[in-house]
Amino acid sequence: MAAATALRGALGWPLRHVKAILHWVLVLAALGYIAWQLPDMVAAVREAGDVLAEMSWGWLSVAVLLAVAALLLYGELHRWMLVLGGTPVPGRTVQAITFAENAISNTVPVVGGAGALAYSIARLRSRGVDAALASWSVFLPGALSTVILLVGGIVVIGAVGWMPLWFALVVAAAVVVGTMGFWAVLTHVSVLRRILLGLVHAWRRVPGLCRTCRGGWASDPEGTADRLAGRLGLLHPTMGQWGVLVVTAAASWIADYLALHAVAAAMGLSVPWTTLALGFLAVQLSIALQILPGGAGLAETGLLGVLLAAGAPPAPAAATVLIYRLITWLGLSLAGWVVYATQIHLTPHHRHPAEPEHALPPGTVPT
Repeated sequence: MAAATALRGALGWPLRHVKAILHWVLVLAALGYIAWQLPDMVAAVREAGDVLAEMSWGWLSVAVLLAVAALLLYGELHRWMLVLGGTPVPGRTVQAITFAENAISNTVPVVGGAGALAYSIARLRSRGVDAALASWSVFLPGALSTVILLVGGIVVIGAVGWMPLWFALVVAAAVVVGTMGFWAVLTHVSVLRRILLGLVHAWRRVPGLCRTCRGGWASDPEGTADRLAGRLGLLHPTMGQWGVLVVTAAASWIADYLALHAVAAAMGLSVPWTTLALGFLAVQLSIALQILPGGAGLAETGLLGVLLAAGAPPAPAAATVLIYRLITWLGLSLAGWVVYATQIHLTPHHRHPAEPEHALPPGTVPT
């Protein structure tokens, strides 16, 4: 924002024009990264020509539908958080934000993960969602999904015999109980207030923040922390609501895993479900490491290594890896960038809290 303001001052352009230019630069940079990665993957797919000639298009279609469904279900987590916070946002809007967030996270080098979160929060703020709820609805689904993947991964490790199954179930249960305890402590009013007060004190020292905003909340850190704690304190899902959130998050992972299973079936690859589950975990770990956006290179190597170690034939195994990644990584990322580019033109103008109403563009209704 500081860079955009400086550029606007230097060129005399309206801020919204500068932001649009910066958005398009980001789109072109990400598409350039995808274009850099795509040739090697396409060439590798061509090398598996015999396998692709016998590919089942029916199973491939199922894989695409499951991959899209997995991302849509993750978007539902965002929407549910907003509903629980008393600020429902249309499902179409939330899904558009989710697809764009996924594209940013998977294709923007270095800052993709943080940039994706910042983008989602900013988009929700532009739709009238308050800052506390916007941040909560973005961070909590990610945390919940991570815990569920961790629990599922522990169970899979037990199922393949890397540890006794009973011990894996005990460890998984301990993770669940520990997470519930951490949540109870984190959301306790006094604890939450102390954490937020520390964050406010730290955030007020960050350079480049809007001076008007800083004067509004940083001048009274304790009052700001109290207001934020009170706002977040309202977000206590009931047991039934927690059940919906957990089932939705789990269904998102299951759909993604089944997409891999469908790709393997399309390539005629027959391996145990546990092998595909381990390969799926290898992909997700590579993505989480963020060494390269979307786990590029590591994810393909990890999944292929698991399949070959299990005795899968090299050609269908390689084709399965490449097609799965083309669908779930590059395919969904391209779709997300199309959504992102569209959203550049659809972002509504919202008046700054301290901006006088007469500063709005003509014909704009104050919010």
